[in-house]
Amino acid sequence: MLAVADDLHIMNPLVAEAVKARDPEPLKKIAIRCQDAGVVAMDINLGPLGKNGEEIITFAIETVQMHFSGRLMLDSLQPEVLAAGIRVCKTPPIINGFSLEEARLSTILPLAAAHDSEIVGFLVDEKGTIPVQVEERLTVASRLVAKAKDAGVSAEKVIIDPVLVPLSWQNGTEYNRELLRTIQILDQLFEKPVRTMAGLSNLTSGSPGCFVRERVESAFIFMLAAAKLDYILMNTSRRSNLNALCLSQLLLGNKVFTWQEVADNVK
Repeated sequence: MLAVADDLHIMNPLVAEAVKARDPEPLKKIAIRCQDAGVVAMDINLGPLGKNGEEIITFAIETVQMHFSGRLMLDSLQPEVLAAGIRVCKTPPIINGFSLEEARLSTILPLAAAHDSEIVGFLVDEKGTIPVQVEERLTVASRLVAKAKDAGVSAEKVIIDPVLVPLSWQNGTEYNRELLRTIQILDQLFEKPVRTMAGLSNLTSGSPGCFVRERVESAFIFMLAAAKLDYILMNTSRRSNLNALCLSQLLLGNKVFTWQEVADNVK
């Protein structure tokens, strides 16, 4: 399981202020931290942007690329903003993302076909509903990949996100238990294995404090790794997340386990 950083998010006040003032320093610091953390990609989520959206996304991407060598994941509901972002990316970005909702199918998915981009597909149906049971999720996954193929995007370029939900939901634990089962079964659904991704921050939305949130996230990282998730979208400023990811790689990987490697990598 590999990490994608979600640190550059408009809900972070430092990011919001940096974007508003076109101040590169906060974005630079985030990019350097993500580079040092060894993540494979960074998600750039600047939220709804107004008439200057293309300028803003260009500013953010150009700043980040000066200090981060991994891939970028572009997260926006505005196709013109995504298109502008794609144009300035030095390496092909990942579009985040589409679902069976008509607005996303008609505006976001065609961008992936036009630019031959990889794209995240959320297991969300036409009504914006996240299925609970595994069988329902697999049905949505099949239809999602079929819609992508119809639009000219091969299954190999779709990264399926079964959608983690807050544990504070009335049946949040059931949703997420079924998500783990879905990840394990998805590879059997298609002719070729598909890749999967999950956004960790959703899990602890509404949690009472950092202490509880970090411990719950760390525990769930091991569960996602055991389910053979490919990519985890997570906050790399939380050392506990990085430690849990590193330990899961050491415990579940193919390399010979050594305590020295634990000592060298877990802080």
